[in-house]
Amino acid sequence: MENKKFFDHFKELNYRIYISLIVIAILFLTIYLNYTSIYKILINPLISAGYSTTDLVAFTIYEGFQVKILNTFFVSLTVSMPLVIFILGYFFKPALEKTSHIVFLTYLITFIILFYLGIFSAYKTIPIGINFLLEFNESEFLLRTQNYFQLISRISILFGFSFQTPLVIYFLIKKNIIKRSLFTNNRKEIFLFVLIFSAIITPTGDPITLFIFTIPLYLLIELVLLLSKNKN
Repeated sequence: MENKKFFDHFKELNYRIYISLIVIAILFLTIYLNYTSIYKILINPLISAGYSTTDLVAFTIYEGFQVKILNTFFVSLTVSMPLVIFILGYFFKPALEKTSHIVFLTYLITFIILFYLGIFSAYKTIPIGINFLLEFNESEFLLRTQNYFQLISRISILFGFSFQTPLVIYFLIKKNIIKRSLFTNNRKEIFLFVLIFSAIITPTGDPITLFIFTIPLYLLIELVLLLSKNKN
């Protein structure tokens, strides 16, 4: 009976994964067919930094196609995130027996909001990072297309998941795994930790980019502490 129940859960997980892949595939095809508009959005940080598309150089004959496929996959995965989270998220709902449907739904929505907030922060800070990095070049240089778009995608995803920190803290406080007082009594240390964490995460480490990432993340943690005030 237990084996049958396990395989039923495994079958359901596979079904949800297949549905998620279909959603991503549909969005992939849609975005691929409208790639020109997506390309303009992805290239905007470079333009905001004072450069143009002519500054990007491809090193191989197939690099343009490779970049297009990777960019399309990255954007389709990012856009489909809400649906994928809901499809896969509810598979784990039974494991949280004491969590109500509304609370669980709130967690999922909060995760999505914080994820996109992180990506938005990355999108706004990358131009500063590009300028900072390129200022170190004292001679002519070639800005490779593949490297630029890798920077965009990696930093965006990194920011998106880093902004989940307040949600994780709230969950741990609510489940009494950690005490709220651990944060309220050590605010200076927490801010310093966030600052160091931001220095590691941000692509450049320059003060402007560093604080653009640090301040929102710390304020989100303070908001979590305020919301969890009556939990302990």
